Amino acid sequence: MTMTKVLEAPRKEQRISVLVVDDESSILQVVKDMLSEQRYEILLADSLTDAAEIIRDKEISIVLTDLILGEDSGVDVMQQVQKHQPDAKVILMTGKPTIQNAISVIKSGAFDYLVKPFEMEDLLRSVRIAEDQLKLERENISLKQMMSFYKISEAMGSVIELDKLLNLILDTAITEFSADFAALHLGSDGNQLRLQKFVCKVPELSDGLTHFSQNLGQEVYSENRPIILDQQEASARFDLSSIKSAICQPLMSKGKIIGTLCLVRQTDIKRFTPGQLTTLSLFAAKAALSIENSKLYTELEDAYFDTVEALANAIEARDQYTAGHTERVWEITQSIARTLGWDEQRIKELRMGAVLHDVGKIGVPDSILNKRGQLSAEEQEIMQTHPDLGARIVRQIEFLKPALPYILFHHERYDGKGYPTGLRGEAIPIQGRLLAVVDTFDAITSDRPYRKGQGVDEAVAEIKRNCGTQFDPDIIKAFLITINAEVEKPA
Repeated sequence: MTMTKVLEAPRKEQRISVLVVDDESSILQVVKDMLSEQRYEILLADSLTDAAEIIRDKEISIVLTDLILGEDSGVDVMQQVQKHQPDAKVILMTGKPTIQNAISVIKSGAFDYLVKPFEMEDLLRSVRIAEDQLKLERENISLKQMMSFYKISEAMGSVIELDKLLNLILDTAITEFSADFAALHLGSDGNQLRLQKFVCKVPELSDGLTHFSQNLGQEVYSENRPIILDQQEASARFDLSSIKSAICQPLMSKGKIIGTLCLVRQTDIKRFTPGQLTTLSLFAAKAALSIENSKLYTELEDAYFDTVEALANAIEARDQYTAGHTERVWEITQSIARTLGWDEQRIKELRMGAVLHDVGKIGVPDSILNKRGQLSAEEQEIMQTHPDLGARIVRQIEFLKPALPYILFHHERYDGKGYPTGLRGEAIPIQGRLLAVVDTFDAITSDRPYRKGQGVDEAVAEIKRNCGTQFDPDIIKAFLITINAEVEKPA
């Protein structure tokens, strides 16, 4: 199989497959001769057993079957079609017509009914009507797919997190294209494709299929053209006879290829069609745009975080004793949050809050921040303004608003004796209750102008003594689990 032939596969007109079933070889030959000059692929079977095998293994569009097949019946053939290829049209033939027979077979689901002997014109008319009906139904399915994709495209446009977006793309492709395997590969500037994510209905076959999709995807990526493979081509080129059909579509964004979407059918004997490739190309275009938007959003978000961390580092630089405080607080709080079962979005907001919780100290004089010794009542009052100052700074910036509960409430106490609002118990947002524990722990274990830092055991003991008064007992439980895990980590 040459490369050119494979790449041109989507433009080949798919022939209509017609299965003729009759226990008389002469009838089989007559029907074959009548249809041989048409654009049909003719398959012959002289028994129910042979017909059933073909129906299971090959894609069939139209079935012409005799009503009487020795001890079997054309209705048995029709039942096999309905089980394995429900879209196919069945035309029943009989030499002993009765009104009762006609009513019975039509009720059973036959598309049409021919009486032997029939003229060539009658046969062709019935087959062509069945063909037209198939085309109409497929166009209707395609229209439904397009409407479905439109709704899903709208949904894709609202998903920012890349991992969730890739899951949505793959799950949609599996469902809408009746695929058993779907894989997304991404690359940049002609580099080697990298597998980002895949879905496989039969997990034990995933290794072979991911390898196959990597090779096929790299081919599509290099040539920047879609590929459709049938079972014969997949077996000849990749030695994978389990694949019934495969399709691989480039992901294009702003005129550049950014990756590929590969789909495989293993249980559905129907081949992917050129029409489905057209539908897939539209879906892939929206998917590529959504992926690029997600990447841009992530880059912008990272840039914001870099700016936020630079601001926090600038504040810490004013106080030699608090260097690294925000980073240590972030590391411990995220571990506690995961123990509490927080999702990734809340963890992301936690990172922002942990880094910015002391941003209000930018308004506190250096003489107070770096004073060697206890603060006076007046100085303590000024120091206690930093949560409000920080909230005022952040409140005007939409992107930073998730950090507000951490900034404003991390000095509140569970017994209501904290500042700046004096909230009590669970009236304090959980962000503040969480950060209060870790902020205090880091303060105890770090050097200060007026004292040396204490050890972890002493700090944990102090935290425990204030459980239920200064700190939320539920947060303390998660904190102790986290601290034990951190202490037990191998060096």
